[in-house]
Amino acid sequence: MQAASHNRAPALPKLLLYLLAVMLGGALLAVPLFHLGKAGHVWLSASSLRESGLVVWLLGEIERARFTRYFNRAVLVCAIMLIWPFLRWVRLDRSLLPVWRPFGTGLRQWALGFALASGLLLILGVIFFQLGAYQLRPDTRWWRLGEAVTAALGAGIVEEFFFRGLLLGLLLRTMSARSALLAGTFVFALVHFLKPPEGWQIEDAAVTWSSGFLVLGQIAASFGDTQFLLAEFATLFAVGWVLAHVRMQTGALWAGIGLHGGWVFGLKYFSGITHYHSSWLPWIGHNLKIGLAPLLTVLLTGWIASHLLRTR
Repeated sequence: MQAASHNRAPALPKLLLYLLAVMLGGALLAVPLFHLGKAGHVWLSASSLRESGLVVWLLGEIERARFTRYFNRAVLVCAIMLIWPFLRWVRLDRSLLPVWRPFGTGLRQWALGFALASGLLLILGVIFFQLGAYQLRPDTRWWRLGEAVTAALGAGIVEEFFFRGLLLGLLLRTMSARSALLAGTFVFALVHFLKPPEGWQIEDAAVTWSSGFLVLGQIAASFGDTQFLLAEFATLFAVGWVLAHVRMQTGALWAGIGLHGGWVFGLKYFSGITHYHSSWLPWIGHNLKIGLAPLLTVLLTGWIASHLLRTR
């Protein structure tokens, strides 16, 4: 009985504590990581290997990296380091993952989600391109799909396993389906929102031991920006809600992986060939995930996907 009651312990507080530990750990680790990167640049520049292609590429990456990038990498390192203790704490088991459909059925669900999400999002981009919100980049190469495809596959598979597989499975242990869907969606939007504001930076010379906590302060301040909350957080919440609803409807991850990947592909591909030309807020921002128009597009995509999956 004791083990059973422990398995029923609320998962959401533990998850929020995990996220808090990851962010605080990232704030502490960011400064040493920053100085390690700069020291590595000095050492590589003076080494006999500085002419090799890999080292030249690495030197260029270090030169372009600002403190906020080190902060993001520090958060990722802490998330990876703490994930195993967290999974042991919540008593991970295979029952958390949804049942997989036969490959043929699952592949059709994935293709439907991918085509629907990427197609509607790119149509939205074309509409605002015609209206003058975006212009083509001077170096546009229409056939460069590698980065967009890689990002779509990575985000779709990894994030759906974590958020709609493990996380939603954990929440469903101790909450009603509606409450678990709401809580899981909020955490998904929150995690994607926890990043430094676009364009905000700390100069290299100004980095001190407390700079990581300064970044945390900027992230917290973003929640006080009503326009930014409505423009981006609402869209992220809608994306999480649609993906969780589809996972609950189908009992599998195939359709969610397709939808998630389709949105990422459309966003990355369109951003790679265009740039923001004139302000159209609150309808559209500097990319296709900001504004009321992307929010409505996500909701429309979710409604169509749910109807088609139910029909099939």
